[in-house]
Amino acid sequence: MSYSPSNFRRSDVKRAVQAVQAAGIKIRRVELDGGKVSIIPADDESEIADDSNNSFDKIMRKPGAT
Repeated sequence: MSYSPSNFRRSDVKRAVQAVQAAGIKIRRVELDGGKVSIIPADDESEIADDSNNSFDKIMRKPGAT
């Protein structure tokens, strides 16, 4: 079984996350499913993930950045 090419790029996901954060919405998680990107908002502060161990942030970080 082969996978079809992704319909979005990393920059598309990053742009969507930044737009949600700019709107003042806290993000609970980001789900990627085929060509669909879902950004799930947090209901309260206790649901916000600890950014220090967030694998998505590590992927999105530019090489050489700390």
